[in-house]
Amino acid sequence: MARRRSAGRLLVVGRNAFLARAFLEACDEPPIAVGHDAIDHPDLLDNVDRIVGFMRHPLLRSADYRPERMDPDLRLAERIADRAIHYVMLSSCRVYAPSARPLAESDPTGPRDPYGEHKLWLERELQARLGPHLTTLRLGNMFGDEREAGRRTFFALMLDGLAREGRIRFNMSPFVKRDFLPAASFARLLARIVTAPPGGILNVGSGIPLATGRAALWLIEGYGRGELVIESSEEKDAFVLDIDRLRSLYGQPCTYQELRTSRLNLGRRLASESIKR
Repeated sequence: MARRRSAGRLLVVGRNAFLARAFLEACDEPPIAVGHDAIDHPDLLDNVDRIVGFMRHPLLRSADYRPERMDPDLRLAERIADRAIHYVMLSSCRVYAPSARPLAESDPTGPRDPYGEHKLWLERELQARLGPHLTTLRLGNMFGDEREAGRRTFFALMLDGLAREGRIRFNMSPFVKRDFLPAASFARLLARIVTAPPGGILNVGSGIPLATGRAALWLIEGYGRGELVIESSEEKDAFVLDIDRLRSLYGQPCTYQELRTSRLNLGRRLASESIKR
């Protein structure tokens, strides 16, 4: 049965976030897009029936974070708890317990760091407030041109190292496999999801277990020079998502070749910008 397309307007909160910018470019019809500072504006929710939140507090990865007092997702959920507004939360695969097999939405949770703990706590708090009006997206590793101040993701560090010193440094084995999805692919997928959010928990990734070393070498290949330096052989944080539910709703979001091409293109863009400087 086809899902009913929403009639009201979509609200994007956190418009300047890396993934939000990619998403806004992918939208056929421009949504309402605001920054974090608009969460408490009295007219924010007028004619809105869906919200997607890209907010991330700068202390979210810290053990000092207190989500019950500080989290913007929670503040927004409390505002809409008594309204017929569907909320799309961007969570993380880091809420899951480690597993050697693909992680399904029904698998046990067991965060290994403060970031995963905070995301899982927020998932539960939003579920308690919003019930069927919540879709929780557990994201794999999204990547793109992430060179911006303060961004410390796996891929941002690779780009920074290659640009600054012609090296990508790993503190783990290059054979560790993870689930990567290009930001552009994610943005196109999210544009479909928010037209009629399915509700519940939905894993979002490529479903492809890609060796992290392979991903780094593609970036170096596109850049045209550089080296991958392995400083530790530790096997850590390997994961791949089971995206059967995602595929059944929207098809395969990304192919192996698209993963390779996106990495090569990012390397080429980095090289081109280095020449201009």
